[in-house]
Amino acid sequence: MSVSRVNLDGGVASDVAIIRDEHGREIVVKQALPKLKVAADWRCDPARSSQEVEALRVAPTLLGNGVVPQVLWVDAPNHRFAMERIDDSLRNWQTQLSTGDVNLITAARVGELLARLQTESARDLSLSTAFGNREFFELLRIQPFFVRAAERNPQAREPIDRVIELLRSSGRVLVHGDYSPKNMLAREGQVVILDWEVVHWGEPRFDIAFCLSHLLLTGWRRGSSKSSFYAACHAFSGGYAKHGPIALHDTVLARVIGALVLARLDGDSPVNFLHELDVEDVRNRALRLLLEPALTWLELFDPLLY
Repeated sequence: MSVSRVNLDGGVASDVAIIRDEHGREIVVKQALPKLKVAADWRCDPARSSQEVEALRVAPTLLGNGVVPQVLWVDAPNHRFAMERIDDSLRNWQTQLSTGDVNLITAARVGELLARLQTESARDLSLSTAFGNREFFELLRIQPFFVRAAERNPQAREPIDRVIELLRSSGRVLVHGDYSPKNMLAREGQVVILDWEVVHWGEPRFDIAFCLSHLLLTGWRRGSSKSSFYAACHAFSGGYAKHGPIALHDTVLARVIGALVLARLDGDSPVNFLHELDVEDVRNRALRLLLEPALTWLELFDPLLY
């Protein structure tokens, strides 16, 4: 049997493929790219691949088995590694959401897993050293998302700068850095978390806001059932609230969400369904979160999704 290769959508930062070897076994091979696949000249050291491998090896001790794919081999000089192929009965969560399949059990489980990642990692301060390098977070999130959004929305520069200051402050937990539906495979309450390239020791509100901003943006697509995404936001929040370290009455989170929504419109990595949004309406919603008195986390969704 010959070796075969099927390229997958690896996002903008990596090449990903399913490889079937001569024994018929299917594995997933991921290779980090030095230049990201976007219009902007956006570059980041592909050595971040080694940090992702380390996170995949640590995550089972924090989240339990079966929540991340198992690493099979590593080719560090070429910034690539192989993982087990996850059962294809689990489907990409963003794909499910985009087709209107909004599963609240999945949303709650995603919130629960994030709370567990944060509470468990906070107990192991050795992780603050192992994942203390924030170079990749700076190059892949701070600069292309927040700095660029501030440059293109000068009226919001001051509150965005406060968000940047928060995210650059001393870390508290292990942060995934790309905690969004596009990086999750799901079937009801079974969830597998992928793509740990931006992992670092940092601010817990980032991952919460990153996931909620994706749910909000997907809910704002023309033709989406906004009430379903309202319910998904609350299911995620309820799952997180059981054990998460950020309280439900937190107000700073709203500003981080606003900055992220603005970044996905005006940053170097806009959402791939920008043409399906009323961009000016969404931009105004994000600016209200940044410029008006902060809402609490739970109060956030009523005026935003309706």
